[in-house]
Amino acid sequence: KGYSEKNESFKVDIPEGVNSGNRIRVGNKGNIAPNGTRGDLYIQVRVKKDKHFIREDDDIYIEIPIFFTQIALGTTIKIPGLKGELELKIPAETQDKKHFVFKNAGVKKVNGYGYGDFIVQIKIEYPKTLTQEQKELLEKLQDSFGIQSSPYQDIFLRMFDKVKKWFA
Repeated sequence: KGYSEKNESFKVDIPEGVNSGNRIRVGNKGNIAPNGTRGDLYIQVRVKKDKHFIREDDDIYIEIPIFFTQIALGTTIKIPGLKGELELKIPAETQDKKHFVFKNAGVKKVNGYGYGDFIVQIKIEYPKTLTQEQKELLEKLQDSFGIQSSPYQDIFLRMFDKVKKWFA
């Protein structure tokens, strides 16, 4: 014939790996029916976004900035993982946006066994400004590579040869 509101506190176990949109059923914590039985409470989950990690299903993505000299020489760095530090070996000459995958280091699969992957994307960082000494050192380095430091020139030469054949 009517309902009354009552505040009640209780703990709910949130399973590892739960994702936005999942529902958790809590038995006997819902509304009380006229016959005195209690229904179930359903909690709709919304996982808060992180400013460093991006979650896609059970996989976790992170973008790691690496200075251009570290990319040229290769390096090993420690990065944050979900359950502690991970060691990432970056080979020399790694390309920008390259992905490195740590298998089974992502989020636990809530409806099954195992874990998703932890995927690291490399972002090559360049200096914002250079001192005069740094500019001179970079110019010497570029000169030491010779023609290899101008890969676009080979493409232009082939294009010019093709155009010359059109008019020959």
